[in-house]
This record gives sequence, C-alpha cells and structure tokens, in this order.
Amino acid sequence: MSLFLQSPWLLPLLALAGLPLLVHLLSRTRPPAYRFSNIEFLQKVVRRTARFRKPKDWLLLILRTLAIAALAAAFLGPLLLSKSAPLPGEQRTVILLVDRSASMAARDGAASRFESAIVAAREALDSLRPDASNIVWIDAEPSSIFPEPATNRGFLTESLLQSGTRHEAGAVARAWELALRQCMIGRGRKELVVISDFQASAWKSVQAEVPPDVNVRSISVTREEAPNLAITSLIATPAEPVAGQECTLLCRVRNFSGEARRPVLSLDAGGSHQSQPVDLPAWGDAETAFTVRCPGAGLLALTAALDGDAFPSDDRRYLALRVRESLRLAVAAPATAPESKVARSLADALPWLDAIDCPDAANPPPCDFLLVPAWNGDASEQLRKLALRGTTILVLPGAGCSAKSLADLTGSTADAADGLLTLDARPEGWQASPVEGSPVFKLFASGEFGNPLAGVTRRRLRLPESVVSKGVLLGRFNDGKPALVSFPTTAAPVLLCNLPLDPAAGDWTTRSCFLPAFAELVLHSRPKSGADDFSLEPGALPSWSPSDPSQATTLALTGPSGKPLALEQGSGPTGPLWRSPLPAAPGIHTWLVSGQPVHYSIVNFPESESDLRALPEVPSFLPGGAVQPRESLARAAALDHGLPLWPWLVGLALIALLVEPLLANSSAPKSS
Repeated sequence: MSLFLQSPWLLPLLALAGLPLLVHLLSRTRPPAYRFSNIEFLQKVVRRTARFRKPKDWLLLILRTLAIAALAAAFLGPLLLSKSAPLPGEQRTVILLVDRSASMAARDGAASRFESAIVAAREALDSLRPDASNIVWIDAEPSSIFPEPATNRGFLTESLLQSGTRHEAGAVARAWELALRQCMIGRGRKELVVISDFQASAWKSVQAEVPPDVNVRSISVTREEAPNLAITSLIATPAEPVAGQECTLLCRVRNFSGEARRPVLSLDAGGSHQSQPVDLPAWGDAETAFTVRCPGAGLLALTAALDGDAFPSDDRRYLALRVRESLRLAVAAPATAPESKVARSLADALPWLDAIDCPDAANPPPCDFLLVPAWNGDASEQLRKLALRGTTILVLPGAGCSAKSLADLTGSTADAADGLLTLDARPEGWQASPVEGSPVFKLFASGEFGNPLAGVTRRRLRLPESVVSKGVLLGRFNDGKPALVSFPTTAAPVLLCNLPLDPAAGDWTTRSCFLPAFAELVLHSRPKSGADDFSLEPGALPSWSPSDPSQATTLALTGPSGKPLALEQGSGPTGPLWRSPLPAAPGIHTWLVSGQPVHYSIVNFPESESDLRALPEVPSFLPGGAVQPRESLARAAALDHGLPLWPWLVGLALIALLVEPLLANSSAPKSS
C-alpha cells in the first residue's frame, strides 16, 4: 500500500495542528475567588505570574490537536493506493481470460459457474475501467473477441451477455499464450484477469510463465464441491455386426463423489429399451454389459443414459452402428472340392454369410474371409498383404508346404531345421478341444453346448513349433499338438487350421457342433471394422460428403432435438461436402436423404470435463500462489484507483470535537 496526496501544495495547513498547543501555552487561567479582608498582596502575585505555563489537561490537548490535524489533512485529498496501481495519467490494458469449457456449466447453488464468471467479468470491466481491453475465451480453439485490445468496453459487455458454455474441453495452455500475446500488444500498465473454475483435470498439467510487466489476477468461480456421475464410454463388440447377430455393448460409468451410488443405467437401441442398476464405489467406476440383437441391415443408433444428477450434460453416451447384410467368404478351391461344398453348406445355413468362388488365392474378389484349403505355400507374401489390408485368411496347409512359406504368411520365423510339412495319419485319429478361456469359443465355456471342436481327426500336419509358438493357440489335440492357431495383424488375423474340412480326413464337419463353432470363429475373427466413423469431436462442425451427388438434392440434417439444421456447401477430399455452420452439441445428428437416415454424426461429452473437482492447490505461475474470490477484485480495483481518506479524516475530526466539550466539562474544577 502507498499514500498519494491530491493537493500536496496544501501541506502547510498541517501547521495549524500546533494551535491547540499555543492556546494551552499562552492562555491564562482565572484564579478562584476567595473572600479576604485585604487582597492587595494577592493582586501583586497575579501580576507577577508567568505568561507561559505548562498544559495541565493533556487529553484535551491531544483531542484538539487531532481534530485540527485531521481537518487540515482532509484538504490534502489523501488516497490509499495499492502497489500495482497505475501512475496518474498512465494507460491501463486489461485482458480477461474467461473459461467457457464444458465443466463451467456445472451449477454452484442457484447459478452456474459460467454465469458467475460472466458477473465477475462484467465487474472487472466496470471496476478496473481500462483504457483498452479484450476477452480471450478458453475453448478447444481459444479465440479473442477483438484482434487486439480496444476501447469499446460496451461491446465486450454485450458479448459476455450473449455467450454461453461450449460442450468441449478447453485448451488452457494455448488460451494462456493468446492472452499474453494480447497483453503484449497493449499499452501502459498491463493486467491479465483469469476467471475459471480451475478444474483439476484441465489445469494440473499447465506450465506457464508470467512476464514481469504483466500483473495477473485470478478469480475462482467454484463455490462448493460438485459430485457427479458420468458415462465415460460405450463400446460395441463387434463394431460392425451383421443382421441377426447379437452385439455386446459395454458401458462404463464413473462416480466422481465421495459416496457410493447406485444409479439406474438404461439403453435405447433403435427403440428397444433395457435398464439395470449399477453399483458405483466412491471415486470408482463400473462396467455394465447389454446384449442387443441387431435387426435388419442399416443404421442402428444407441443411447445409454443415467437417471439424472446435478450435472446432466454427461449423463448420456451415444453410439451408431452400421449393420451389414452379410459377410463374404471366398473359397480358393474348385467348386467340386470338399472344402467348397462345406463352405456353401455353411452359407446356406447362416443367413449372414455368403460363399463366393475364388479361382486365384493371390487375387480374390472383395471379401471378408478367404479360405485357402490344401495350401502349397505359394503367394505367401500376397496373402499376408491381404490380411494387412483387412481380409481374414483361413489357411489349411497341405503336405509339402514349406515351413518358410508358413512363417512368411504368419509373420513369424522358421528354424533352419524346419523343412517341408509332413502328414501324420492314424485310423483311430485324435480328439480336439478349445483352449480354456479362449474368447472365440466363449459361447461354449459353460459346457451347455458341448465341445465345439468335437470329432475325430484322422489326418493332420506336423506344424513347426518355431512358427506355432508365435501365434495365439485357440484349440489343441488331446496330445497337446496345435489344432487351431491365430496370428493377429493390424487389420485382420491369419488363422492356421489343422482340422481338416474334408470329411474323408475327419468327421468334425459332420458333427452338430460344427455350424455354431465355425460361425463363432468367423464372427470373432472378422476383420477390424472399416465401417463409417460416425464420431465427431465436441465443438466441431457436422459434415458429410454424399457418395452419390444426386443425394444432395434431398439432403437434410436434424439435430439431437429432431429440429432441422441449416446446411452450407463446401468441398472435401472426395468431392462436394455439406456441413452445418454451427458447432455440434452432444447427441445424435441425423443426415437424411429423401427422409431416410443415411449417416450419423455422433457427438459425446468430453470425458475429461466430467470430474468437476477444482485444483487443491493453485497453479504455481499465478501471482502469490492464490486464487481470489470474486468479491476481492472490487476491493483490489478500488485500491488501484485510490481509496479517498478525506471522509474518514473529517469524521475523525468531528468525533474529536464532539468528545472535547464533554471531556472539558468533566475535568473542570468545581467552585465552592
């Protein structure tokens, strides 16, 4: 704090404070009157009394001196200033860094955090009265209202009133850098006012520096703890199901509070509803599984929802699936081969599986699976490239296939001693069974449906251990030898099958378990989904490029509420692109052609914004390591502009003058 005098030329008035002392020193005291027969000698004593005398009533002297000194000091116009106050005539630039990320929508009492931030920002503009100012928003893409600080405070105030929270996480570090750049553009004294809820998940990793010529004030709008429940993920397995297939939906729920909760979680799958309670420990999470049977081919929208809590923005999670009509199985064998007949019987029994011929295994038609029976080791590199591009390879090696070719196909390494694969045969055969815990045959884990690999295998290959050891064992024979091995790749796996599909070499294909076992193998080993990516980042613009240009004539977009949204045309990498000019809110945005849904834009609430806890300690780069309450800004601004002390001085003088007569009467000697 410092003291500033507005009228320093009136300092000589303080000399008037010495008047009471002079009065006390020079005044005479009338002696008391007594009756004497002769008072001549007393009159001589009075005439000889000294004119100067010591004051006897020190308290009266102090009060009178204080009253005159206070009145004289009031004329000097003293102001109490803070150390950061601008000098007289100095310009002031104020930049407001205002948080409007998703967590600011949380309510603290009657108002939301963002509403409190707007009030604090308006008070800052009114109390600081800057010569130039600007507002920088903490968004996913930080922005400022003006290109540089300007004098139009009224426009900033109007922009604050018209603004709202965004459904996105804020880029705090980039917003901070933008605010500092705005400060550097400004003139005079530069001040940065940070207004935020200081959410821990957003601010804890921020490392920043404050230039020495920038004064930073920080205002927290968090008043109390905000417990919250949130759905943080919704995942479908498989990601691209086929018509009639059961799809498992895993929904993860988190509890951001210190109390255990048991909310009800519901799922809406194309109009089909399910619900179940979820037990959530304090500050913990839980995962719940729903099973949905996919209807006919097309788009399937899914919504998981929690019963409402105090922060409803993250109580819903959305997902869209494209349900395929069927999967395509190409068979690299003549139509008269036993394996081709088995494949066609499977396609006839499974409505979602189509079997097609493939004359050349190295150049198959578009398909999801490629069955290569009696493989002789040719085109191993081409087959592996197919797997890397998203085609599952199911290969049954033939006798004479080299271990080197098998290693090239599976991405493993064969020992030098491994030469050509040889055939084992015995009349009684071998029995096979799945490996315990294998997810491919999870349906048979209970034993209710028997052994999926049951049957007698009378002929099998001696597979090299150096190759098999690099894969994932799915099934084995009763003597421990591998029966079915998977070699995953980045797109689709390579399956090495030692179970013959020729009925002459084994009776697995004639057993009742064969159909469900092969169906499970196909569904769990299908290529990783290359389906449409429906997800959209919060705050992004919904966009879609029709595959058929004629669709644009009847194209429409509806928002989560079902209301139509405006569209504008642009250009994309594959042709004309249509987008909405407004940022997307959480929910399902439906693209319609002739009134029928053809695509979805799915926006989910950002998981990082669900934890509403504020930082336990403020960022180290904030001034003094303290976040101030909103009310302290007005006091600080008042000290910056100067707190006038003359009313206090006048009041002090009046009090002294009122007390002085009372004290004088009480201390006056009484006459007898």
